Amino acid sequence: MKIIGLTGGIGSGKSTVSAILKEQGYLIIDADELSREVSKKGSPLLRLLVREFGIEIIREDGTLDRKKLADLAFDNQHGTRRLNELVQTAILVKAMELFNDLRISREVEVCFFDVPMLYEAGWDRYTDSVWLVTAPEDIRLSRVVRRDHSRRQEVLARMKLQMSEEEKLKRADVVLDNTGSEENLQKQVMEAITTL
Repeated sequence: MKIIGLTGGIGSGKSTVSAILKEQGYLIIDADELSREVSKKGSPLLRLLVREFGIEIIREDGTLDRKKLADLAFDNQHGTRRLNELVQTAILVKAMELFNDLRISREVEVCFFDVPMLYEAGWDRYTDSVWLVTAPEDIRLSRVVRRDHSRRQEVLARMKLQMSEEEKLKRADVVLDNTGSEENLQKQVMEAITTL
């Protein structure tokens, strides 16, 4: 089974590419979905997060208050590093279990591993190739501000945490340029699929 990493900076259109691939029948292992799964109520990760960041990250119903956790974790470099270590480890363990199950079942020839910060986490080493969705920073910035109703400075701060587009472009095996229309992006995805 081939594992293809799918990544792109915030606002690049990675979710759109993921949706196109799903429509074409490809299996997507989504790191964001795994993050929610491994941090659900009663999970070992949730207990570790409470030990690290305090009980105030838990809502009254016992679920994780992601906003509160982010506020605490991203307040300093140590907190950010610890959050990433704990969450990324739990996600990677879950992803590896899924990949092993898929290899054993032999039902899937190609699986996409959708990870926003694939290179930053060093997870490209677990993939056979990487598809990068890219767009200029100003386009990505305006998309995110519009989509999330965020302030420009907040989005720029999040972008600064990610590896530069130039570095990602050097490393990627397939580059999907999402500067134009969604139709143009879909055409690029369909062309990339033919190379699998």
